[in-house]
Amino acid sequence: MTGSRHNPEPVRDNADQPLLSVRNLSKSFQGLQAVADVNMDLASGQVIGIIGPNGSGKSTTINLICGFLKPDSGQISLKGRTVTGLPATDMAEQGVSRTFQNGRVFPTMSVEENVAVGFHRRLEAHRPFRRLERWPILRWIPLLTQTWLTLVPGPACRREAVVERKAVQSEIDRFSERLEEHRTQAAYTLSYANRRRTEIARAHVSSPDILVLDEPTAGMNQSETAEVLQQLLELKAQGQTMLLVEHKIDLIEALCDQVIAMDGGRIIASGPPRQVSADPRVITAYLGDRRPRNDAPVNGQADVLARQNALAPATVVEPIDGQDPDSTGTKLKTKAESSDDDRGKPTAEGDRTLLSLDAVDASYGPVKALDHVSLRVPQGGIVSLLGGNASGKSTTMKTILGLLAPKEGTIRLDGREITHTPTRDRVRSGIASVPEARRVFAAMSVEENLRMGAYTQRERSQIEEDLEAIYERFPRLAERRGQQAGTLSGGEQQMLAFGRALMSHPRLICMDEPTMGLSPKLVDQVLEQIASLRDQLGISILLVEQQAELALSIADYGYVLQNGLIRLEGPARQLLNDERVRQAYLGKGTSR
Repeated sequence: MTGSRHNPEPVRDNADQPLLSVRNLSKSFQGLQAVADVNMDLASGQVIGIIGPNGSGKSTTINLICGFLKPDSGQISLKGRTVTGLPATDMAEQGVSRTFQNGRVFPTMSVEENVAVGFHRRLEAHRPFRRLERWPILRWIPLLTQTWLTLVPGPACRREAVVERKAVQSEIDRFSERLEEHRTQAAYTLSYANRRRTEIARAHVSSPDILVLDEPTAGMNQSETAEVLQQLLELKAQGQTMLLVEHKIDLIEALCDQVIAMDGGRIIASGPPRQVSADPRVITAYLGDRRPRNDAPVNGQADVLARQNALAPATVVEPIDGQDPDSTGTKLKTKAESSDDDRGKPTAEGDRTLLSLDAVDASYGPVKALDHVSLRVPQGGIVSLLGGNASGKSTTMKTILGLLAPKEGTIRLDGREITHTPTRDRVRSGIASVPEARRVFAAMSVEENLRMGAYTQRERSQIEEDLEAIYERFPRLAERRGQQAGTLSGGEQQMLAFGRALMSHPRLICMDEPTMGLSPKLVDQVLEQIASLRDQLGISILLVEQQAELALSIADYGYVLQNGLIRLEGPARQLLNDERVRQAYLGKGTSR
């Protein structure tokens, strides 16, 4: 017999009972097995990592544990009580707090307001009727009471507000100057790394029994990853229990007590971190048929895992190798490799410029984000926009798409000025986007998402033809055409984002961090797809990518941004060997 929906049933009392126990957990989506018979125990103060390739079932597992999905079978116990099937709100009240794979902050709220939201679980004086919140018919009573107490707080509420402010300040202090100087800024103005830090602070301020982190360092460079690792190690030293999903094996080895490796929805290995990461089944799951070479240089120089941020030490920031990209395991070659260094340069004689930015300035309020940025994207070429977090890469993309109006400068598409053209008209003119974190419509099916990309098309027969072409290019999407997009793996969502962009028949696709959060094996597949868009379809690509070596391995030309300024540009092969690229990534930028 199980407990009611909102009243977890006690289970057998045991002094050695784990804080969290998962038994035979399974979940399917329209017949596709996402999680199959998963078992784990998480003790108080322990840190367990879950690793595996994209689509292995990692995020589905923690979504089941956190109440965002209901399992088909199995049991979840928390602190000795059965909580199987409880919704996410109740799991949060029970002490399970989490961050998300793609990062979720309230964009128009400030940093401190975002963090304060996480304190809601600890409120008592402000929530005297909190037990009624779970009953739809009676929910208006606590809502009106909380509103009244906010407007006319009594002594207990005022004391609680002081505790809240101190707790919020303590979390902001945990990230020192990274968040402190931005505490009153709207979250949408922050760099990607600072949005992730804000989300971790919001999750931890609730004093959770279990902190669940879904790829907390995705999209961060090695120095930022090392910083967050140190902060998580401090939480561990304070006794915080954590369940962690992460692709960066070096971080897993430094932080976790035990590791679970998944593939195909099942656990394929478990045990101490180094034992699991060395397991041949795990290596195969991450790399497919490829293996790290025995003579490969160490510390992230050429080993394919290190090059893709999987096994490189997080505490060391290595220079860009400068070797031939093909020698590091990437199957793709740049155009520059088969010709003179100047080939692929957008300003070279004979190249037709499709997109140009000339002396573009852009700001977020008083904060200047772009300073006289000029760049060219040629017809049928891949141009990579490089730089550390908060360098201005995503801001450049937003300006091109019309999501941020420039203060100065001009933007031209195929010679026609579009500086102040609305976004919808830019899409109709042939500009498409594969945004950061994919941003698929989670509640809609795969096919509905694809059809959303074709909203500029009027011929129904053409749309149907395009759909079949997308399904032929991405067979996995064809298999899941009726599945909700939000239940796809990160890699499948990336395929969907590509397909949705292609449905508009673009001439130019702006891609923002397309490899973020992907396993090494899938990173190579994504790079191959990007190159094929250029080579097979003649589509121009503007590629924003945190990992410089990856981006330059397929690009024709590159620009390096630092603090909103173009510091360096040149053919991709030339930039691969340029020490100044490394300096631009390590230079202290202004985090927005």
